[in-house]
Amino acid sequence: MPGGVIEVRRSERLSLLERLWLPGFLLGLWIAGRRFFRGRQDAARDPRLLQPYQRPAFIRGMPTLVTDGGRPRCVGCGLCEEICPARCIRVEASAEQGTLEADEDPVPTSPATGIDRFEIDMGRCFQCGLCEEVCPADALVMSPLVEIAASDPGSLIFDMDALLVPAALLRERIRDDDR
Repeated sequence: MPGGVIEVRRSERLSLLERLWLPGFLLGLWIAGRRFFRGRQDAARDPRLLQPYQRPAFIRGMPTLVTDGGRPRCVGCGLCEEICPARCIRVEASAEQGTLEADEDPVPTSPATGIDRFEIDMGRCFQCGLCEEVCPADALVMSPLVEIAASDPGSLIFDMDALLVPAALLRERIRDDDR
């Protein structure tokens, strides 16, 4: 009978163990309790369970400013501010840098006098890493710090003092081709 109704016959009678839910409940409780109380013994047998999670080097976290001898590497070119898709970076170069002549390079290769203000709004930043890629002085580096939380959105705006990290601590992430 193609296209007809198929009749399924099944037994309406459940066995005694299927009718009693208590044995299944107690079995599940026993298995969970055994795993709970033997958990420390499992960790003692496997030393990998006691070590903290190590993030790979390619994981991008919060952007930080690299310092050499207490002075930031930032030259104040503003390329990071221009390329940021979230518009979370604010850079103000110091007024003493002056204006560029027609034959000058638009990106200085060494910090002349520095920057007046550098801020990153971590509430808007999504760690894309474009600022790190475009920085000519390798002043911005994505740190391994990933978990950033705050109850007030205003406390997620990090100024230059909060972003400064010595170059020795970010050795794995810094491209030191010519330094």
